[in-house]
Amino acid sequence: MTSEAALGEVLRSAARVRVTNGGVSGVRVLGEDVLLEVAEPAAVRQLIQALAVKQTTDGYCMCHGDLAFEFFDRSGRLTAAVGFHHATYLRWSGWDDDATLCDGGAVLRWLAEQGVEGPLAQEEQRQWERHEQRLAEQRWRAAAPAAVSDLLDVAVAAGSTDGLLPEGIHRLVAQRLEEAIPDRVERAGLMLAWFGSGTGRCSGFPVHEALPEPALAETPIAYLIQAMQVYPTDARIDAGAVRHLCGWKTRKQQARDIAKVPAELRIRLLMAARESGDDDKRRRAERWLSTPSRHRQR
Repeated sequence: MTSEAALGEVLRSAARVRVTNGGVSGVRVLGEDVLLEVAEPAAVRQLIQALAVKQTTDGYCMCHGDLAFEFFDRSGRLTAAVGFHHATYLRWSGWDDDATLCDGGAVLRWLAEQGVEGPLAQEEQRQWERHEQRLAEQRWRAAAPAAVSDLLDVAVAAGSTDGLLPEGIHRLVAQRLEEAIPDRVERAGLMLAWFGSGTGRCSGFPVHEALPEPALAETPIAYLIQAMQVYPTDARIDAGAVRHLCGWKTRKQQARDIAKVPAELRIRLLMAARESGDDDKRRRAERWLSTPSRHRQR
């Protein structure tokens, strides 16, 4: 019998299942909130089928799991306790490592059919967020100037490792852009458009999106203003300007620089922030752009 099939054999005698929030450690259930108990034979067998795994992995998920499934035989004896991890892995004390589920979604659908809809809704939300993250990364890559295209993978990879961009990469970006785009207004416009792509958030954004930020910070405000005036219809430039000017300590003389932005441009940027659907960005823009005399980040 393969190790993957061992759990199925153990569960042949299961007559009842209890589902609890939180995962398992060995055979100990870590959560206290019981979400569901099922003793209907067909439903129990359906769950066991949904918990089928492809193969064991070479390691453990770093958490204890989202849910615990405790299976009991007809006498009430615990036959197995398994941890359910992110609709992807299953943990059982009979395996040395976690196992990959054949179809984690089948488990979530089973729970929803039993009236526990939260885990399925949460997974659908996570899938939507992952999809949006992929789209944001695609936009960010597409907006990047060709002169730095070979640095993009390095920056993106930093987000899945230590979260720090490699030392010297910001200086290299600034140098490459200066050499490739000598016109300072054009360069400012391209950097704003790049910075305005991706998620566009002022905080909580992927680390790679900060790649052009230091070069923008060193760009005199006059060139940023000219870029906004020269390219009045590029929404990415407006988004990048809001993100840069209204972010946290993005310029050495942030308040003074914003005070130099003409009123009509401040109105345009404020409108862009309000139309973005991002409440954090809107609040920042209203704080910085609405009244020049009150430009203070709080």
